[in-house]
Amino acid sequence: MRRGKPTIHAVAERADVAISTVSRVVNGGRVSAPVRRRVQQVIDELGYTPSVAAQSLVRRRTGCIGLGVNSTQSLWFSQVLAGIEHALRPSKKSVLLASMMLTGQHDPATVLAWIAENRVDGLILVSYSQRDEPLFDAASKASLPIVLIAPDAFAPSDFMVRCNNVHAGRLVADHLIELGHERIAFVGGPETSLDTNHRLHGLRDGLSERGVDLAPTEICFGSTYRREAGVQFAETFLAQPAHSRPTAVVLGNDPMAVGFMRTLLQNGVGVPSEVSVVGFDGTPDGEQCWPGLTTVHQPTERMAMEACQALLDIVEKRPSDRLPAVEFAVELLIRESTARACPR
Repeated sequence: MRRGKPTIHAVAERADVAISTVSRVVNGGRVSAPVRRRVQQVIDELGYTPSVAAQSLVRRRTGCIGLGVNSTQSLWFSQVLAGIEHALRPSKKSVLLASMMLTGQHDPATVLAWIAENRVDGLILVSYSQRDEPLFDAASKASLPIVLIAPDAFAPSDFMVRCNNVHAGRLVADHLIELGHERIAFVGGPETSLDTNHRLHGLRDGLSERGVDLAPTEICFGSTYRREAGVQFAETFLAQPAHSRPTAVVLGNDPMAVGFMRTLLQNGVGVPSEVSVVGFDGTPDGEQCWPGLTTVHQPTERMAMEACQALLDIVEKRPSDRLPAVEFAVELLIRESTARACPR
């Protein structure tokens, strides 16, 4: 044999079988058990690695999955991507990435092109919303599987992962009540967001069960989940007389909470001495600021790994007993941004 990377021809010659037999062994085709063992032994001895491109042709697959997300510019998405990379590593598959808000306006054209041109074997959509419905229609017509990570709207996907946002809201309610807060404000992301509504639902119910009402005037929504939405509410908060301000503010996610908290501190309002601040998601930016942000942590990386593994199982037609939807538990991380309610 020639030196260099072993070929399928070398494996066939050493195992005394046809090249097509080696191909069936590699690609999971029908081969008798004794022949399969003999061929596999030669593959191991020679260190033969099948061509991914050739396997893709045989299986009529691309070897790629598509990942569609609103924006890649967040630490939360970095955790999503890390989970997907961990799940993909053993499969030797690649990921194509599309940011559908790259220009500031929603544009799914890249993902639609993947579907139309058969460039991916399946799709992972992050924070799916109703405006992504055309993607579902196109994927359905192409018989392309779709899994969802933290969807912000209901959709008939093949699989989805999310965290228990209602329980997350309840955890925050319990924590703030234990600290003596009775006047609490909630600043969510977009009003149509499932995550925002579930978190608000849990917070409101948790407070009500402890004898505290969340006043309608203390509930508002941002146009996005970005830091700027928290800054905008901070300006509204600062315009109120100090004696009438809430003693605690719960924001839709960590970037909003950090933006809110930073703006207050820049304007001389103490956190948590004058107002306690809470976020959601448990992203690294919450522990890297001071005071550290009290937040509800969701296992984002694990959620992404589970979603990606489910998609791979669907693509490879591997049997699985997982449910069509998995809800992950959350954990309250208490840091320096919350303290006992200040007297007014």
